[in-house]
Amino acid sequence: MKRIVPFLLGFLIAIRVLSLIVVYRTYFTTRFDPQYYGDLYSQSQYVIGERSVGGIGDDGLYAFAGYYYLFKGGDVSSVNFEHPPLGKYLIGLSIFLFGNQNVINLLYFFLLLIITYKIAKLIRLGTIGSWFSILLVGIDPLFLDHLIRSQLDLPFTLFFTGAVYFFMKSFKAPRNFLYSNLLWGAAFSTRFFPVFIFIYIIELLFVVHTDSSTSGESSRPPPRCLRAFLYSSLAIPVIYMLTHIMFFVYHPSVTEFLRHKRWMLSWFSGTVIVVGNIWRTIVTGWYIDPTGFLRVSTHWWIVIPFTVVFAIISPLVKRFKNTLIVYVYLQIILYLFYLTFLTNGDLKFMMPIYPLLVVVAIRSLTELYSIIRVHATRGRSSPH
Repeated sequence: MKRIVPFLLGFLIAIRVLSLIVVYRTYFTTRFDPQYYGDLYSQSQYVIGERSVGGIGDDGLYAFAGYYYLFKGGDVSSVNFEHPPLGKYLIGLSIFLFGNQNVINLLYFFLLLIITYKIAKLIRLGTIGSWFSILLVGIDPLFLDHLIRSQLDLPFTLFFTGAVYFFMKSFKAPRNFLYSNLLWGAAFSTRFFPVFIFIYIIELLFVVHTDSSTSGESSRPPPRCLRAFLYSSLAIPVIYMLTHIMFFVYHPSVTEFLRHKRWMLSWFSGTVIVVGNIWRTIVTGWYIDPTGFLRVSTHWWIVIPFTVVFAIISPLVKRFKNTLIVYVYLQIILYLFYLTFLTNGDLKFMMPIYPLLVVVAIRSLTELYSIIRVHATRGRSSPH
């Protein structure tokens, strides 16, 4: 049974993904046309403002930016300055390697499923529970939709989840702190998310607690986990600055760079925030869009509210005894707090923590199943 279930779940994921690739094969086989996207951008709202007739979507904008950055050596602050450039460079890399901007999404998706499985194993879900975790991510409508679009959310989710995974592995092998912080640097260089400062503080507190509980007061040199964590943290700004090299080619000034980032922050401060809207989206699949209208989230499905609820109540089902699951749970709560108060409630903003929500929710369900099974067994064995 333990061998058959993973095979069946893996087969379901493969069939679902392959069917999507077949139906939307033109999204992966059509060669990127720089002339078309260049003309689309030049006539878009980003260039001519309200005079634009059709505009350009985010996927088209990021695809053009990726081509412009990589093939033309363009200034990263002149096209789509609102987001850091790494994700767009990777779209350009997909164009370079495959002649298409979407093919690289298949790699992101495959790696994300592997990392989801490994996180599930780290919190001791077991083989079947871990396979169910990747099933829920692998057939999720929102993740599948991002396979056919040159967006930033899928690589951002991969980097975010990968950083969490390697941090979890770091306490047995401190070299993994470097991999974790490299991925945090990649995440922060793909999409701006101000909650990262609190994520870093949580990780620092975990490291300090771990070292203080395993080393004596007079230990010298400093505890190895804390030292490895702090040194490897330098990778975050290094990655961020390396992805902005072309900015300094066009603007060789630190002052200009800081002004550019202040400009970026001012743009984000002007985005529409609908407090609590994410919970309407999670529970009902409807949300208030930035224009104030109530709209349906086309990629919502009934699994989402149950996943979120069972993840949140997980410590009530069974007390956490594994430090790693405490860390994952805090990541979830912190990011949900961020989504509640600092976003407009679009479902895609939940993507980075969705794999974490899934593994913790399945933990709750397996624990509930164990509790019910124990009570049922006791009820049958008790004398009448």
